[in-house]
Amino acid sequence: MFTWMAKKVLRSRSSIVQIGGQAISKMLSGVLEREFIKKEINWSGRSSCLLLSFDVDFPEDALALPRIVELLTPHQIGASFACVGRWVQDYPQAHQAVIEAGYELFNHSFSHPELINSPDHFVSFRDDLNERRWHELSLPEKKREIHRCQEIVRQRLGDDMQGFRAPHFGNVQIDELYPVLEELGLSYSSSKLAPRGNLLGVPVMEGTVLEIPVTTCPRHPFTSLDSWHAYYARGGWHRDDFFETLEEQFRRAIQNRGLTCIYLDPKDSDRLDFARLFALIASLAEKCWTPNYADFASWWRNEHGVGAQA
Repeated sequence: MFTWMAKKVLRSRSSIVQIGGQAISKMLSGVLEREFIKKEINWSGRSSCLLLSFDVDFPEDALALPRIVELLTPHQIGASFACVGRWVQDYPQAHQAVIEAGYELFNHSFSHPELINSPDHFVSFRDDLNERRWHELSLPEKKREIHRCQEIVRQRLGDDMQGFRAPHFGNVQIDELYPVLEELGLSYSSSKLAPRGNLLGVPVMEGTVLEIPVTTCPRHPFTSLDSWHAYYARGGWHRDDFFETLEEQFRRAIQNRGLTCIYLDPKDSDRLDFARLFALIASLAEKCWTPNYADFASWWRNEHGVGAQA
């Protein structure tokens, strides 16, 4: 009975319920972890899996890509970069560096609607951002955003991206987009928070598209474990201990045979010691598999079948 109620709380979009849920965050995080324990998934011969991604939302993120690639290269870590079409147009060489180093780009829309300069959070050097909210776009408008990004990357970089992440996915419904992704031949999406996944944080096939839920913070289970949560939201929940929080999540996932799916912002290299983080991830390689999203989606299909769940 408790588990059923806990899942209802985790999936709630009510701010009142979520605020109350923080009081039992440890128990709610335990519910997310037990879903993996029950499945007993063998992650390509290892105890857990880490999917590391970077959201290239702002132009500052795009310009930081060569440095991130430079720091990643010494380590055998898979990584995927969610790219915005208009930044690929404006900064093609920065994105080309990702591909040339053997990492993956995936679709994050053409203009990343609801990208806002906020003095309380972050102000870009560009003032031509798209402040329209993603969830206010019609389905044809969303479809054009996805198609346009896909075409720009193909034309400018010669790359056929395999996946998609919705902008501000924590506040939007993704289900209507699966047919669009199928039409484009995309193999995966990572556009749901773990508490809202059909099997919580366990990947699920939605038609022919694999949905890979994003991991939430072990101390704040309604919020994704990402740079924005750590450094910007409400003044920064983990301004002083983000590295330690990430390490806690990685080690808990190994203990519970779980999947960690996170994204970071490349522009935050002055806040998070990426070199130290990548070294930590590499040190866990014996127990933690670190593919990119496309390789993970292919492996999942081979292991579980297109129409089957774990």
